Order: sequence, then C-alpha cells, then structure tokens
Amino acid sequence: MTSIAELLPRASRLKYEIELQLHRVERQQADASDCAMGLAELERQLATLDGLVAAERPEKRALWRLKIDDLRHETRFLARDLTKVERVRSSALEREQLFRRRSAASASSAVAIDVLAEEGESLRRSTAQVDDIMESGRTIIGSLATQRERLKATHRNALSMINTLGVSNSVMRLIQSREKHDRYIVFAGMALTLLVFYACVRYASSGSSAHRGSVETLHPMGPPPS
Repeated sequence: MTSIAELLPRASRLKYEIELQLHRVERQQADASDCAMGLAELERQLATLDGLVAAERPEKRALWRLKIDDLRHETRFLARDLTKVERVRSSALEREQLFRRRSAASASSAVAIDVLAEEGESLRRSTAQVDDIMESGRTIIGSLATQRERLKATHRNALSMINTLGVSNSVMRLIQSREKHDRYIVFAGMALTLLVFYACVRYASSGSSAHRGSVETLHPMGPPPS
C-alpha cells in the first residue's frame, strides 16, 4: 500500500509539471486539455492523501494535513489560471472571427449593422467574463483569508501537542530519576541494617567471652580432692 510519505512527493512533482504545461498553454505551445487531465489526476491523488492522513499518528497528522492543504490550495490556483487562459483564448478567437466577418461584409451596410450588433454582444460577453474574473479574485482572497486562519489554528495545535509531549517526557525523566534514587536508598538501608546486625552479633560474642573469662578467674578449676 502506498504511504503518505511516498505519494505526497509524487503529487508535488505532478503539480510542478502542470505549472510548466500551463505556461506552454499560455504561449499556445500546448493543448489546454492535457493540462486539465493533469489537474484531474492531481485531485485524485489529493483525495487519496486525505484518506492516508487519517491513519497517521496524532503527533504527525497535523503536519501532514498542513502540507496536503497547501498542495490543494495551489492546485485550485492552477485550475483557476487554466480557466482564465481558456476564456482569454476563446475571446481572442471570437474577436478574430468577428473582424474577418466584418471585413468580408463591409460592402453591405445591413451586414455591417449585424456585425456591429454581434460585436456589441461579444463586448457584453467579454464584460461578463471580466465580472467573473473579478468575482473569482474576490473568492481567491476570501479563500486565502480562510486558509490563513486554518494554518494559524493548525500551528497552534501543533505547538500545543509539542508542549504536551515535552511535559510528558519531563515527567517520565523525573519518575525514572526518582526510582533510581529510591533504589539507592533501599540498598543503603539494607547495607546499614546488615552492619548494625553484624555489630550487635560481634558485641554479643565479645561480651560472652569476657563473662566466661571472669568466671574462670573467680573460680579456678583445680584437681579434684582425693
């Protein structure tokens, strides 16, 4: 099974390739459909990453989620840029066709009026496209603000988790140090007890020997009476 550590770099490389392809589309050196197919594949990989991040450990999950969200945000920017490029190319092609038709029909005033009407309609469509682009810009700004708040919240959660882990490690080290000191105290107590016991036994033995010596001095043993 593919891991998130393997799939995320591949998705990042695909995003970079799509950026290069989009530049070629802007210069009319590539087809926009190929770029759209790359974006669709990148979206599928992001969906797979969303499923993989849930299986990660809690201390790593926030960092992976931050990287995936950043990649998804850049993918949305690429999709909007591709849409704008397609609109610009479509408008340019439409204007070129209208100019050709106007040149071909310049001999007839009626046809010229129709061409002018079509040009007016094309202008209105271009104006609507500009409005769409402005609305897209406002949406992007709102998305950036939302993304910033999410990043700040994720950063705070990551710092809180790191602080919690740091406190837990400090407590574990304190407990281990306390256990080590307690073990030394137990060993010292056992040694001291053995020394006291040994001194008591030695003292009792020396007292018994002294008592026997004094008794023999007071009552010397002689030969039995005949």
